[in-house]
Amino acid sequence: MRKLLTLSKEGKLRLRAPDGVETEIQARRRNALLLIDTSGSMAGAKIDQAKSGAIDFAHSATRKGYATALAIFADRAAMVCDPSIDAAHFTRKLAHLEVGLVGGTTDLAAGLVLAGKFSELAAVVIVTDGQTNSNRAALDEGARLKSRGVDIICIGTDDADSEFLKRLATRSDLALHVAAQELRSAITGASRLLGSGDEL
Repeated sequence: MRKLLTLSKEGKLRLRAPDGVETEIQARRRNALLLIDTSGSMAGAKIDQAKSGAIDFAHSATRKGYATALAIFADRAAMVCDPSIDAAHFTRKLAHLEVGLVGGTTDLAAGLVLAGKFSELAAVVIVTDGQTNSNRAALDEGARLKSRGVDIICIGTDDADSEFLKRLATRSDLALHVAAQELRSAITGASRLLGSGDEL
């Protein structure tokens, strides 16, 4: 007699053994990384918009089965929050995010190198308002991520190069260029571009 896959009243997948014993199958969450530009030009309303959008994104991503991580980049890159589904924890970590923490220029490649260190990463959402120090280095790092099946979603504002972001994104329709005052809603909306997050 074969094992049967069943669905409980609570919507949980279960495996029923020949003796009738059912075992719940635990789904594994996938990780989405928000990679936010904190170079000098992001000061003021833009960083506030990015922080608010990040909180919205994390809430939506959790509902889709994702844990959200947060990293920043400028001269170099740094982790702010490891993958989490705890909204309060994520918000506390985000509160410490400031412009200038990792320098003043825009080295997107450094952020993508950091993203490449994640073993189970499904998507990277890049938020930037300027042109990176080296398009070639960023595209090379982006290609490495995409070869692993990682989706790259790009959100640019102000001086961000929209054509470059289209090349960097997994598909050109995953690259958005928005007005600075629309940054929050664009980041929030990026959660809709994530696939189904739970894997068996």
